[in-house]
Amino acid sequence: MADPKPFEIAFSASLRRGDAPNARGGADAARVVTGQSFGVAASTLEGAFYGHMCAGAVAGAVEHTAMFPVDTIKTRLQAATSASGRSYAHAMSTSSGASVAQAMQTIRGLYRGVSAAGLGAGPAHAVYFATYEKCKVWFGGGVKGEHAPVAHAAAGACATILADALQNPVDTVKQRLQLANSPYAGAMDCVSKTLRNEGVRAFYRSYPTTLAMNVPFTAIHFSTYEAAKTALFKASEAEREGFAVQFAAGGGGGGGPPHSSADET
Repeated sequence: MADPKPFEIAFSASLRRGDAPNARGGADAARVVTGQSFGVAASTLEGAFYGHMCAGAVAGAVEHTAMFPVDTIKTRLQAATSASGRSYAHAMSTSSGASVAQAMQTIRGLYRGVSAAGLGAGPAHAVYFATYEKCKVWFGGGVKGEHAPVAHAAAGACATILADALQNPVDTVKQRLQLANSPYAGAMDCVSKTLRNEGVRAFYRSYPTTLAMNVPFTAIHFSTYEAAKTALFKASEAEREGFAVQFAAGGGGGGGPPHSSADET
């Protein structure tokens, strides 16, 4: 609600000058109030936009870094071409009676490519969450307490299209480094050799498949998440959405990360 003080000040000044309250004076005061309200609203929306970007960047970097060893094992199992390569022990590059040095080498191998994932996930997730919140308002789904599944689904689809455009090259590098017998020395070596031998298109080879998987998932995820959040918020009878409401809604919205990449391997 707009602060009534500007209207009171303008009205009091008019009385001190001996002016009778009239339509023009009321309109001028109303313009003061409206102008201030618009400025406050615009400033609040801008602050929220950058807040979503920063929160998304931090969340994405932490998520990808924390779960990176599990993602490495998943990538190796999916890329395995022999029966022995499909075992978890082989995916982790471990053997019975392994020495301490071999165990340390195994741990380092599971984190191979984590720098590319961590650095790339931040900007991609910043774009992802900021785009979703912006598009949600544009499509008419930004009114608290009202469920707009079409607006939420469309906003989620727009968010994943833009975010995956940034994330897909990062995932290509990450997955090539995660392979047990990767020929690349590091992230920069992988980027330079891929560009030289295969060109820019190599980084977007799996982009259409990624969108075919992520766009429907994100549309369902966000429409379900917003519906659950609205229902839980009304049931809680609280004045603000608390952590418990958002946590429970996020769990009901989908059992996976905000977006994932199709395996290029």
